Amino acid sequence: MRAILRAYGDETRTVWVADSFEGLPKPDGRYSQDQHDPFHKYKDVLAISLEEVKSNFERYDLLDDRVRFLRGWFKDTLPNAPIEKLAVLRMDGDMYASTMDALNNLYSRLSLGGYAIVDDYGAVDACKQAVEDFRARYAITEPIQQIDSCGVFWKKEMPIEAQHSL
Repeated sequence: MRAILRAYGDETRTVWVADSFEGLPKPDGRYSQDQHDPFHKYKDVLAISLEEVKSNFERYDLLDDRVRFLRGWFKDTLPNAPIEKLAVLRMDGDMYASTMDALNNLYSRLSLGGYAIVDDYGAVDACKQAVEDFRARYAITEPIQQIDSCGVFWKKEMPIEAQHSL
């Protein structure tokens, strides 16, 4: 995303990178859909350090003050994230809780005309269920578009407050 902003000469937008940089959390009991989730056991495969991520941005001369990092579990960092507005909300939470935490805390900040992208919708049943439950709760009817066997997106065309009151 930072490279695209540079290519288009956009000097105003910030790229937010929210991640634990420690892999995925153990299920915390908030959602039964994560009860037997094993992802927390695969830290060696699913974790990438903040230093390595920053190094990847630096490799392409893309690390500057418009790339900001929120380190920690989504349930802890996203409720009070200093993010006012999003044009693209790209989620890769895998778990029901992580996906729901991202949607609950950031979808209302997604601008009309913006895009919600979910990486694991077609690969992880709990992720898909979180998306379906959230969309049903707020009567989100914008069509889900397939990206590939795993990822999907939709364009936000109505605020959830208006959809919720339908």
